[in-house]
Amino acid sequence: MLVLLAVVSMAALLWAGVSLLGVLYPFKPFHTRKRALRSLGGSLAISIASLLFVGFNAESKPKAASEVAATRSASSAEVAVEEDRTADAPVEPTASPELDQASTEAETSVQMSANACSGGTASPGDVVAVSGEYALYVEPDESSARIKNEKASKILGEAHYHQIDKSTTVRRLCVKGDWTEVQIVTPEWLTFVKGWVPNAALRGIEHSGDGARVFVEDHFYWDDSTSKFKAEIVAVVNKIARENANCPNPDPGTVSKSADRSKPNDPVFFVMCGEGTDVFNVWFKPGDASGDTTFEAVLPLSQTAAVDACEVVAKSAATHPSTVDFSRFVDLSYFAHKNGNVRVTSTFTAKNALNLELKYDIYCFFEGNKLVEHSIAEALQ
Repeated sequence: MLVLLAVVSMAALLWAGVSLLGVLYPFKPFHTRKRALRSLGGSLAISIASLLFVGFNAESKPKAASEVAATRSASSAEVAVEEDRTADAPVEPTASPELDQASTEAETSVQMSANACSGGTASPGDVVAVSGEYALYVEPDESSARIKNEKASKILGEAHYHQIDKSTTVRRLCVKGDWTEVQIVTPEWLTFVKGWVPNAALRGIEHSGDGARVFVEDHFYWDDSTSKFKAEIVAVVNKIARENANCPNPDPGTVSKSADRSKPNDPVFFVMCGEGTDVFNVWFKPGDASGDTTFEAVLPLSQTAAVDACEVVAKSAATHPSTVDFSRFVDLSYFAHKNGNVRVTSTFTAKNALNLELKYDIYCFFEGNKLVEHSIAEALQ
């Protein structure tokens, strides 16, 4: 309460200063010296009253504090006497809830580990690739039930089942004879899926000396357009994995020919990189396998540079550029994608041909340091 009154007092003093300026030179919201003088008097009265109230309460606090201290001292003395009386009393041991819980968790963990691969050999948990398309089974037996894709089945109204293919990587959990229990690693939205597959479905993932994944022909899906350039495509995808810091694991199953960028006798291909909502394409030609083309990650434009460029766009579109007031904080949004693209959205105000100030929404899109798209529209108030 005292803090609030102190704040009110300070605010009143500040307003009194503004009112005093209004007395000397009338301006909005006073318009006249008489109104400013009334405001000055009221502000001073509020400030003085608040200060008097705060001062009165501050004087009464020491007395109350002393009474509380005395009460606490008496209580402490009583507790000390009681402790002396019970000091020699025998203490019965009590069980610790924390220890009981820890013991239970440890026992549960041991039981889970023992049952995790019952009747089989526990796998080291390494991540491997898939050599084809295979269904996932509940048990290590083709006659057992397949792992059902509940979500797809519900949406499509008929039974659908999980399967793994060349675009999938899995973690080996348990080995029983000719079967291995696996858990999906990629794609990342299916990491909850586990099941059994034949050992023949799995193949190791090769890595280079620097730890980068090495892709081979078996990792790709080949069609009429891509099969003509198998060696070149494999070489370029490996090059992308080594050179592009934002694409260490390109998805070989997505390699396709670009219908828009390809020309007769000059095909252009792409491979998808990234994961989640930040997926992007890396484009290449077969000749890039042996050429000087590099695939280093494109650095996105910094926030300051992108916002500056977007403000220039706003001023160039305004009827009166000098009246543009670009929002750099409240309405500003800056998002950099892993492929180097940047999206900026914000608002600005500017006067139109009728000298009326209006508010506008602005959107700017950059590829690297190049502005490739922008839009401006009057903001909906």
